Amino acid sequence: MIAPAHGNAIEPYRASLFSGARLDGLWQAGILVELDPGWKTYWRMPGDAGIPPQFDWQGSANTRTVAVSYPVPVRFQDAGGETIGYHDKVVFPLSVTPASPDQMVGLKLKMFFAVCESVCIPATAELEVVLGVSNSNSLLASWQQRVPTAGHAVSNARVEMHDGQTSLVLGLQRPVDDIFVEADAPVYFGKPRFDITSGEAWLPLANNKGASALKNTPLRLTLSTGNTGIEQTVTVN
Repeated sequence: MIAPAHGNAIEPYRASLFSGARLDGLWQAGILVELDPGWKTYWRMPGDAGIPPQFDWQGSANTRTVAVSYPVPVRFQDAGGETIGYHDKVVFPLSVTPASPDQMVGLKLKMFFAVCESVCIPATAELEVVLGVSNSNSLLASWQQRVPTAGHAVSNARVEMHDGQTSLVLGLQRPVDDIFVEADAPVYFGKPRFDITSGEAWLPLANNKGASALKNTPLRLTLSTGNTGIEQTVTVN
């Protein structure tokens, strides 16, 4: 549930937009969100509750595209259900394609997101930065390393009953810490359970009505391997 904003109270978050280096004609930048202790914010797929962040780049100068990357998230369990996101702080790395390569870029961002402790409140930020001098940034570099890279860690995917629950079963080619699943279907996939002997993971489906819609459906997997991860698309057999 989203509660009203705090009004004139000090907000439990701070947001900033900062620049980085220019690599292969693309400007690197980052959105930093810092959270008070005990607060969290959400990933692009927030779980069975929550709101994903929204980024509006209207008003930016000399920008053809702005690509937002998402570091590997963590999973939360509380009275409101299971959610996926970040605590303490997060940097969303950006890759900006300029319309005119020989000119500076002026980024303007209107960001809407949610931050949560015992309740959730809506959060907004209006941020600006000029990208004109290429400078490496250690904070940005550390969070870029947390963005999952394309790889192959899952050999097959199927849906079957497991411990009385309809579950997505994934055959793993290597150990992972957690698995986050996105699908174009009305289904949420819960926390995985791992079977070391079989090398498989079971993720319960929170909405069984969507199970039939998963047949031959591509699933976007983000597999956490510590502070980084692997991203892979699989199809349910």
